[in-house]
Amino acid sequence: MSSKWKKAFKKTALVGVAVLTALSLSACGNKNNSQPEKTKDGKTVLTYWTFEQIHTKYWKEAAKLWNKEHPKRQIEVKTTVLPFANENEKLTTALQGGTGAPDFVDVELGQAAIQLKAKNPPYLSLNKEIAPYKSELIQSRLDNYKKDGKYYGLDYHVGTYVTYYNTDILKKAGVNYKNIKTWKQYTDAGKQVKSKTGKFMTWYSPNANFQWYAQISQQHADLFNKAKTEPDVNNAAAVRSLQMGQDWIYKDKIARKSPGGNIDNDQAYAQFNKGNVASVTMPAWYMSRMVSFMPKLKGKIAIAPMPVFNKGNRTSADGGGTATMVTNQTPKSVQKLAKEFVVFGKANKTMAGKQWSLLGFDPIRKDVWTSPVVKQDNQYTEYFGKDIFNVLVKLQNQTGHVTTTDKNSPALNDYLLKYTLPSVIGKGHPSAKTALDTAQKALTKQFKAAKN
Repeated sequence: MSSKWKKAFKKTALVGVAVLTALSLSACGNKNNSQPEKTKDGKTVLTYWTFEQIHTKYWKEAAKLWNKEHPKRQIEVKTTVLPFANENEKLTTALQGGTGAPDFVDVELGQAAIQLKAKNPPYLSLNKEIAPYKSELIQSRLDNYKKDGKYYGLDYHVGTYVTYYNTDILKKAGVNYKNIKTWKQYTDAGKQVKSKTGKFMTWYSPNANFQWYAQISQQHADLFNKAKTEPDVNNAAAVRSLQMGQDWIYKDKIARKSPGGNIDNDQAYAQFNKGNVASVTMPAWYMSRMVSFMPKLKGKIAIAPMPVFNKGNRTSADGGGTATMVTNQTPKSVQKLAKEFVVFGKANKTMAGKQWSLLGFDPIRKDVWTSPVVKQDNQYTEYFGKDIFNVLVKLQNQTGHVTTTDKNSPALNDYLLKYTLPSVIGKGHPSAKTALDTAQKALTKQFKAAKN
């Protein structure tokens, strides 16, 4: 999630509770009997909103394939692309009012967590449409958009975490990334990189949770208790991970704070592109950022599993996400068509392959990871080589994630991003343990107040 998206998330999280009643009422009361728009040649028009221009190309491909396979049920996708914050604001207004929403829409994971808190979410269940594909889909990606046994959206990717290494810098420092198996070895390698080249081994985000959440997850830990009823932000895994990030910057001096406060923004891309940092741990979707914004690193980036803290830790995690969802304002006469098309667009094997070839994402269908399509020439294989999925396949059963879709997730995430990370990572004090103990007390009080 980019920094501008993160700001929008925070803003929406703060008003999220206030809109839940309106969302529930619109979901219960909306009876959209309007007639769907038709093209001159008789195709049914489905309206679609997104905040990513590249996604429009993806859905055009989906419509083309759908029309080829369904000659009697032709469709045309009418797309609106909006900046992330604008889409969230406009969508929230439309969902509250019960009118003006598109037939289907891209909803970022954090926003989905807020919207699915409503008693009756303003989206249509996709269970029936998903059923024929379900055995091939990665369950964790389904669960992110699930409420009361109903699946409301399908993601574009898994978001498998890997560590990206700049092999040019490591070679100059005499470091072989293949020998880095633990975070201690990673830290030692970082000291050697800094000593030999003057470059930083990595950076850590004071305004985003990418590395921290992944490192918590790989230790089989979470930020909630097992029952998901109370916060558990000061557990040993959370403290260990965050303290390591602080030490990298202020004690070991092998890392710097992310430019712009976030690894996923233009300032960070520019610094990485200039060869000023030796590695970064991010989801597989970061490959698309490298191809688009870091052209000088083409052929210089190696992809490897995440280092671990201890034996038995996972060597990956999964992170980020954007689902495509069908709103309850879709005309009743085309709801079935819209749901079938959206699921087809994400779960059909050919389209899942395009999640990789067009978008640079790790597909939500497991079988695509070992199919010939991931070896075919495209801009990503040209940049990283054709063995990318040799690494990813080994990590397919190594992913997990901290809870980000619980009804209390937006409040918990907002607190940590507003107070904890900016102090521990941004300022270098207090210690991770002290800051997380404070967060635990504040969030426990907040959760208790929310129950009442």
